[in-house]
Amino acid sequence: MSNFTPQSAKAWVESRQWANGWQCQADPSIDAVEFATQYEKNKEIWDKLFKFLAETDPTTLEKGKIVLEEGRLWINVLEYTPKSAEETKIEAHKLFIDLQYTFEGDELMGVAGNVTPINDYDPVKDRTNYKTDEEIVYSPADPGRFFLYFPKDMHQPSVRSVDNPRVSRKIVGKIEYIK
Repeated sequence: MSNFTPQSAKAWVESRQWANGWQCQADPSIDAVEFATQYEKNKEIWDKLFKFLAETDPTTLEKGKIVLEEGRLWINVLEYTPKSAEETKIEAHKLFIDLQYTFEGDELMGVAGNVTPINDYDPVKDRTNYKTDEEIVYSPADPGRFFLYFPKDMHQPSVRSVDNPRVSRKIVGKIEYIK
């Protein structure tokens, strides 16, 4: 049970005591209570992630997986051309939290409300994909902000924001979710 109220969690996020020197801002769409609660439950892992991000120039990273703590924390460095919303799946995870940080590119991050699964949960990929008939709320993904998606968050990452997007480069952190 969290000791955070929406107001105290928002103040905690704004305090940046979690950042460990990383200058990137938490997007306002992030569930501050969930962020503060998960950080408190798993501080060592979050600190390791934010310290890595603060001390690493993402433009120097090669594509691929970087394990920071086996089975609990890793990042994937991705390079791709964003697709249209119609071509991009909505997803959610059960075991890991997504940190999405686009440091180069023209893309949006979406959060969906009322969704219907289009496939069974894949335990290897820790993912279920969804569809929705409702409007998705999008936020621009720029190098000054990051996004967090918890297991309850149906999200649609990597949607192009312009007709002819440039190649995106992104870090997707996978952080152990503590129930």
